[in-house]
Amino acid sequence: MDWSKTKTIFIVVFLILNVFLVSSFIRKVSESNLDTLGQWTIDEQLKSENIKYPKDLSNEVVREPYIEAVAKKFKSEDLKDLKNQDARIMNENTINSVLKDPLPISEKFKPEELNEFMKVNMIDGDKYSYWDFDKEKGTITYFQTYKDRKIYNNTNGMIVFQLNQSNEIVSYTQTMFDSIKELSDEQKPIITPFAAFGNLYNTQRIPAGSTVERPVLGYSTFVPWEESQVLAPTWHFVVKNGDEKEDYYQNAFEGQFLETSTTDKDKPLE
Repeated sequence: MDWSKTKTIFIVVFLILNVFLVSSFIRKVSESNLDTLGQWTIDEQLKSENIKYPKDLSNEVVREPYIEAVAKKFKSEDLKDLKNQDARIMNENTINSVLKDPLPISEKFKPEELNEFMKVNMIDGDKYSYWDFDKEKGTITYFQTYKDRKIYNNTNGMIVFQLNQSNEIVSYTQTMFDSIKELSDEQKPIITPFAAFGNLYNTQRIPAGSTVERPVLGYSTFVPWEESQVLAPTWHFVVKNGDEKEDYYQNAFEGQFLETSTTDKDKPLE
């Protein structure tokens, strides 16, 4: 008997059972609150607070799996096809590369500007999706994806481009999940977009006068093991209020909000 695999299966089953019980409770409470208020009452309340949100949020229950991801350990042979750059491996899991010729980008940067470069000059660059352009820090960040869904704020699966003062990319760092698989054939029901929005509102995360963008489903760290991570489906909300913007991440199984700060561990909010 392979004790290591048996232990892993036992831990996963135990965690999934706990999540199922907690998420069932949260879902019932959330749906109960929303049903009690009624759709029209909610609309009236949000309208009175001048809160704008997508009116067609689905309340249909769908099922999703947990996924397990292993951080790639780069080898020197992985760098042989990286042309016109000085690429080095740092701490096995990170590529640090300096471009021989800086790559200019437009003042009003669009992600498609880097599509060709990432596809031709990087390792599996087409497996990443644009996330953020921080002009103050001079960085452009991409998150790795699984089935076209972003893995949010995980230092083991992202690309960060560094710009100079002339708005040119001069270097980048890359980390990558090498093996991503679904943990089980049995999928679990996730909180609907409508219920997730209800959680966001009921926990007072939407100030009056805000605009809430349509939530997007991705993944965040659920269990950080030594050699791998278990990732859970996660709703990402963007709440805009004037010049302020807040990102919220809600575990789509549990309904719990996560405090995420571009680390490999997502911490539940107190």
